[in-house]
Amino acid sequence: MYPVMLNIKNKPVVVVGGGKIAARKIKGLLIEKANVTVISPSLHEDIDNQAITWIKRCYQKGDLGDAFLVFACTNQQDVNEQVMQDAPVHQLVNNTGNKFHSDFYNVALLRQEDFSISISTDGLSPQRSKEIRKKLENILPNL
Repeated sequence: MYPVMLNIKNKPVVVVGGGKIAARKIKGLLIEKANVTVISPSLHEDIDNQAITWIKRCYQKGDLGDAFLVFACTNQQDVNEQVMQDAPVHQLVNNTGNKFHSDFYNVALLRQEDFSISISTDGLSPQRSKEIRKKLENILPNL
């Protein structure tokens, strides 16, 4: 994987699925001011449906449109795989159910006023990345 930080401000991002994992992804996308469209029959309580465009139904071929990034966040692997197959080569897709069938995955991010640190376990353990981030948060004020 090639590490990079993307400017997604005002860029269209499609999230397929409306559960807990989708809620976590959407939170970060909204912080970065992406234009988020969620395709899901239902939304997790942590998703602010006033901050997104909600298409209240299951995913259908053609839903990805001109999305800059796509997140396949359903609990149905066949749907996530279909999203991967439907995406044109220029769209980057994160299949949250299968890192081996993803164009990218997220990193744990530690932000300070004048720098950011990205932490990755190469998709092996997102929990471990979070643990490392928390340890760094405690160390950095002492540097």
